[in-house]
Amino acid sequence: MSEQSNISGEQETNLNSGLQEIPLNLENEKILNENMEVHHHPDLHHKRKHFKEYVLEFFMIFLAVTMGFFAESIREHFVELRNTRQYLETFKQELINNKRAFIIADSVYNSIVPSLDSVVRVFFEKRENQDLHLMGRLLKHVKRVFNTSIDKAAYQQMVNSGGLKNLDNQALRDSISTYVGQIELFETYNSLIYSRRNNAITEIMKMEDAYAFSFWRFNPGYAPEIRPYQKMTEGERRLMIFYYTSNMLQFSSDIIQLERLTRSNDHLMTMIDEILDK
Repeated sequence: MSEQSNISGEQETNLNSGLQEIPLNLENEKILNENMEVHHHPDLHHKRKHFKEYVLEFFMIFLAVTMGFFAESIREHFVELRNTRQYLETFKQELINNKRAFIIADSVYNSIVPSLDSVVRVFFEKRENQDLHLMGRLLKHVKRVFNTSIDKAAYQQMVNSGGLKNLDNQALRDSISTYVGQIELFETYNSLIYSRRNNAITEIMKMEDAYAFSFWRFNPGYAPEIRPYQKMTEGERRLMIFYYTSNMLQFSSDIIQLERLTRSNDHLMTMIDEILDK
């Protein structure tokens, strides 16, 4: 009996404790439900805005977009100015290199033209066999091969990259165009003359002692001893005079064109220095 009374007492105690826990669980569940707002539908009924608020929002959005556009434009402008300055610095160095080439070419052409004039006179007066030693020295001088190399890479880079259009100085742009046009005229003229004269080289080599000039390239101090010329026909003599006269006229024309290029080069250098010094 004592054991049964103990079991009954324990069950009654457990039942009372369980009843005491029920209100606590219900209270916790109520708090949990109140906190789970995610399951509730939001209130979509907003207070209607005044018209001025819409205008203000539109103005602020428009102002933000506009300012962003202006900021990007300013950034691009400064980038273009920086790139244009770099192009001008590269072009300036190209002008310096080309001027050196002009000076060297002018010196060479001015030294060759008098010798060409002497050779033409010798053939015209039929004195080619009177002094073969002098004739050898003259021909060695006039047969010097010299090509003037004019660089336009920096200019082409400015054109291809659009840097030329970013130059605000219209006078500079016009001067650059004039300078490049003079270079193209110089190159076209010489290409045409070389092409015409090359057609006569084969016949000229048949009448001259080409063997005598085969060693002077390896020994600049070598004075060729040429063999006497064979008797020329009138046509052969005319061809010989034409060949050396065309050389003389070409170099004389090149001297004039080089003087123009040098003046244009100096003018561009002055204008570019004024821009880069700002």
